[in-house]
Amino acid sequence: MRSDHSTGKAVTTRWYRLCSLKAGTGCCSLFTLTAVQELPSLYDALPEPPVLLGLGTNLVGSDKTEQKSVLRLAASGDFAQIRPVGKGCFEIGCAWPLSRLLTRMAGQGWGGLSALAGIPGTLGGALAMNAGAMGRQISQFVNHIRGWDWSTGQEWQWEKSTGGWGYRQSPLPATVLALYATVQFQQAEPHTERELLQAEWLRRRSVTPGGASAGSVFCNPEHAPPAGLLLEQAGCKGLSAGVFAVSQQHANWIVNCSRQPGRAQDCMALVEEMRTRVQKRFAIDLRCEWRWAD
Repeated sequence: MRSDHSTGKAVTTRWYRLCSLKAGTGCCSLFTLTAVQELPSLYDALPEPPVLLGLGTNLVGSDKTEQKSVLRLAASGDFAQIRPVGKGCFEIGCAWPLSRLLTRMAGQGWGGLSALAGIPGTLGGALAMNAGAMGRQISQFVNHIRGWDWSTGQEWQWEKSTGGWGYRQSPLPATVLALYATVQFQQAEPHTERELLQAEWLRRRSVTPGGASAGSVFCNPEHAPPAGLLLEQAGCKGLSAGVFAVSQQHANWIVNCSRQPGRAQDCMALVEEMRTRVQKRFAIDLRCEWRWAD
């Protein structure tokens, strides 16, 4: 396996190494983007749009021998910058892990986003799915996004007036890699804000099933009980396939307690069984929150 992360060169790795659930036994070619200036040449070099990767906390990989390209932002340099652009407003590189970002900003006297503490993944990943918790969503704090559209090979921008957000719905097309987001914070006392972040992190930890996972499997349906309750009543707790199982603690959570690599097809079969059981019992079609390499 190669370890050259420079433009146009890739590391060959297994999907399960890139996914928090450890799902996917096939190989992929991982490109790490270190600067905006690399995008045009990388766009020309890749025959098709790559799979866009944050920290892989809601991604299921692939078992296929066909080697897809995967692209992520480097965790340092251009995409880890924090630049003030107005009162309480900062343009932030999308490689920042969200929880670390909120802790960093709290230390500088900026807060207001404590409800999002403990959400895994990067800022870019949070934007792509409009991550949220406790009645708050990342979209409430974002004024502007700069990205790159792999379908056109052009820069892409979003302004607050454009809208396009919804529950687990983002205005970012699937082909757009978010590079920078302008986020609005409010002034906060550092110690108090850190305590709020810690309290939310501990709350999330107390309700999160043990084992490797990719977060909630399905979105909560509109005008219906929460997905977890529907899945529990449909008898999904304890269902398993390969190394993956539906948590006994929360029926909307698939865990890999062994933390060993597993087949993506086992994971997909389990998700489909869960979806089918709810559809048959309640005539409700659940929408999966996860992203799939295939």
